[in-house]
Amino acid sequence: MAGTGVFAEIVDGGVYKYYADGKWKNSSSAKTVPIINPTSRKTQYKVQACKQEEVNKVMEAAKTAQKSWAKTPLWKRDELLHKAAAILKEHKAQIAECLVKEIAKPAKDAVTEVVRSGDLVSYTAEEGVRILGEGKFLIPLGVILAIPPFNYPVNLAVSKIAPALIAGNALVLKPPTQGAVSTLHMVHCFHLAGFPKGLISCVTGKGSEIGDFLTMHPGVNCISFTGGDTGNAISKKAGMIPLQMELGGKDACIVLEDADLDLIAANIIKGGFSYSGQRCTAVKVVLVMESIADALVEKVNAEIAKLKWDPRFRPVATASPPLTGGGPHRNPYF
Repeated sequence: MAGTGVFAEIVDGGVYKYYADGKWKNSSSAKTVPIINPTSRKTQYKVQACKQEEVNKVMEAAKTAQKSWAKTPLWKRDELLHKAAAILKEHKAQIAECLVKEIAKPAKDAVTEVVRSGDLVSYTAEEGVRILGEGKFLIPLGVILAIPPFNYPVNLAVSKIAPALIAGNALVLKPPTQGAVSTLHMVHCFHLAGFPKGLISCVTGKGSEIGDFLTMHPGVNCISFTGGDTGNAISKKAGMIPLQMELGGKDACIVLEDADLDLIAANIIKGGFSYSGQRCTAVKVVLVMESIADALVEKVNAEIAKLKWDPRFRPVATASPPLTGGGPHRNPYF
């Protein structure tokens, strides 16, 4: 069960704590933010509603910790990241359980997200060592503010955390509300690995209270954000500090005449419909040679017909209409 065993210290009275200065803490606000289970439509978890004063303390601790971390030998950074990766994968079941309950990710995909997150941490650590081995330098920016999205709260958090740490930066993480508990479990794995206190922090709370306050904070030296339109607002408010943003994509599947159409059809469905399409890398459009278009449409329609709604969810719309042939301007779904 989430919040038990090695994770027992991150929760108090059913409310998950935030992480600062190497400790799990309750906010002095005495307020919480509910996390609704998309399946049951009921409150599944509660997290701390941190105050701006607490954010200030986190930033100050991060600044201090980063100065020492930047002097830490690269082999030590590499060692701690590998250790965190191993702990993360060791506890994949508990973290995956959180992903299922707070963002309705299928159980198999949830486990996969945690495992590949661990692999990504290890890969990043190895790349950091390789870069230095080529005579290049890793120059830290300082304190990195990381803001991952709800759909991959663990994977797209570690994709920011690991590069920041191996390069000698400190990291302040603001997880999405839906996905916050999964992220807190992941952060605890880094805590258990033994990183210096203050180097990694995770603050939870309402965007109206700490959202803009974080992105405009003078202690932040770089912002790494993955999401949607909010990125535009952040870029306008962040001033001149470096920004690293991934705001979605218009991913195309290009099909040439010699393609295996059965394989292509299956992967179009997987690419477009897995996790209900809630992925920035989901297939949005298919560009296909006219000579094989009708055959591909037929095969894709056959695959679409096999899709079923999970009975625990009420669809807000009917399934996509069948795809049609008849010239270059086809069904808008295709």
